[in-house]
Amino acid sequence: MSVEVHGSAVKSVIEGCGVFQKRVRTLLAEKGIAELDVQAWYSLDDVITVITDLSASVGSNLLLEIGKYIPKNSVFPPEIDSFEKAVVLLDIAYKMNHRNGNYGEYKCIQEDPQTLRFICNVPYPAMVNLGILRGFARKFQSLAIIEEVNMNGGGEFVVKL
Repeated sequence: MSVEVHGSAVKSVIEGCGVFQKRVRTLLAEKGIAELDVQAWYSLDDVITVITDLSASVGSNLLLEIGKYIPKNSVFPPEIDSFEKAVVLLDIAYKMNHRNGNYGEYKCIQEDPQTLRFICNVPYPAMVNLGILRGFARKFQSLAIIEEVNMNGGGEFVVKL
């Protein structure tokens, strides 16, 4: 069985596309996801292909918007009630929204009391992960500074609290 992603996370892909929702729905339908069930599980490979196609056709800034919707729609541990907890517990939340196989991880390393290094070893592009961090900052009204260290693959960021 291939790696799967929870429907609530796929909902973020749709909502994050704004005026391009018709385009993303068409791409998802081509992958067999015509009607989204937010409680169902879907092929992660198919969702990543849709995200990659969107980036190529619309631009990578759309990926940033998709990421910002993840904190709004995805399943998260109930104890996440601040930006700091969201960043530290993101790998747990990621595992709640993915299943079956090796789908990567988020590493959060505390460099000092006010600095976290966030390494994204996941199949999602760095712009999606930057959007997730910014989405959490917005959700919890945090003034954290998020610096892009490496935008290859899933990306690497420094978060200054």
